[in-house]
Amino acid sequence: MTAIKIEMGNKWKIETAVTVKNIVMESVKNTLSLKTSDRNIRVLRYDQDLFELKGSCEIFVEIQITDEINDDTKRELFKNIVDSLSQKTMFNKDSVLIFINEQPAKNWGFKGLPFSDIK
Repeated sequence: MTAIKIEMGNKWKIETAVTVKNIVMESVKNTLSLKTSDRNIRVLRYDQDLFELKGSCEIFVEIQITDEINDDTKRELFKNIVDSLSQKTMFNKDSVLIFINEQPAKNWGFKGLPFSDIK
């Protein structure tokens, strides 16, 4: 299971945020071979005074995942996301910060149960 959070400043129009959401979701889905129905994604847009990233970064993507993925898959995922964003939007590769958070399924809850009990 995955959960994706995208954070960005509100200087970007809602249409841009939706485009970024769709690109990131598609990249994650394809790289990790997720089912089309496995869509847990949200976009948070902040007032510019409340959103700061180091250097030229303008988008922060956090991918939470219940299963550990290998380093080659992580590299492929990072590359697929930034390549797709730079090809399909005005964001360049230097403007995207990505964080993968691997958590065991027992740390996720769904229907009042640990996700590890539901699998």
